Amino acid sequence: MSKLHHHPFSLRRALGVALCVSALSLGACDDTTPEPDGQGDSGGGESGGDDGGILTTGNGDGGGDGGGDGNASMSGPGDGGGNDDGGNDDGGSDDGGGDGFITPPDGGIVGQCDPAAQDCPRGQKCTSYVQTAGGNTVDATHCVEVIGDDQWGEQCDRMESNDTCAAGFFCMTDVSGNTGEGRCLEYCEVNQPCEFGGECFAFNDGALPVCEVTCNPLTPDCPSGQGCYAAFDDFVCAIPGPADGQGADGDPCNTIQSCNPGLVCRSGTAGCAAEAACCTPWCDLSEGNTGCSEPDESCIQALEDPPPGLEDVGYCAIPA
Repeated sequence: MSKLHHHPFSLRRALGVALCVSALSLGACDDTTPEPDGQGDSGGGESGGDDGGILTTGNGDGGGDGGGDGNASMSGPGDGGGNDDGGNDDGGSDDGGGDGFITPPDGGIVGQCDPAAQDCPRGQKCTSYVQTAGGNTVDATHCVEVIGDDQWGEQCDRMESNDTCAAGFFCMTDVSGNTGEGRCLEYCEVNQPCEFGGECFAFNDGALPVCEVTCNPLTPDCPSGQGCYAAFDDFVCAIPGPADGQGADGDPCNTIQSCNPGLVCRSGTAGCAAEAACCTPWCDLSEGNTGCSEPDESCIQALEDPPPGLEDVGYCAIPA
């Protein structure tokens, strides 16, 4: 989801505040907070956490601690993308990937491939896809034929189960499970450096481990066309993905990128239905409640344990 929106969308620790990327944006929200899609779906940033499906962005109870469970669902890069382990010109391994298949961190589907290791047979690559019927965020991985050679940051085309990125990259659209035009993000391994910058975030229960560029919502400096969204315990740049006619202050949302840039998807806000999440403005804790226009709302700290320099980032909500 912290999504991963420099990199076309950036991310590595996902927002504890758990806002809705990724993707690299990116998934659906639970009864407390939205999932980032990235950029972005869910997963634990540094620990490889469990989801976000494009993400679940954390605790949406409107409480003052802003703490979430670290899950995020999203709408890119890790250890350098697809690893060429010897003799594989297509980004896959020669051994058929049998020994490298992994079990998701939540004990899910056995037999999935590893996007960071790129452990599929020669001529194939490991990519994320939507396995759950009716889902809109990626939640599993599988081996597919390599059909393109688009590199990090380049425009790409996403289909239902494959894309035109080279092995080691994922084509991120406005929501991780959507098809159409996107940008190639780097697959990665949590706690390992990203070749093209940013940090590695394991979105969507680990099904979407990609590198995302971090940012500050109060002074965003993301690439044109991207916004700064919360993911796990950080904030990342990602492509906005609000539904048609939605994304404004007070509109319902369910992923970190469901809101327009400058807004965050959280529950506990004025006018938002109980147990739902809505878009609400960021605010600066050092300026009190001046950034919140609704009289019932206060500026609440966005992250329970914010990174240095992000202690004053807050969002407008009704105090618990």
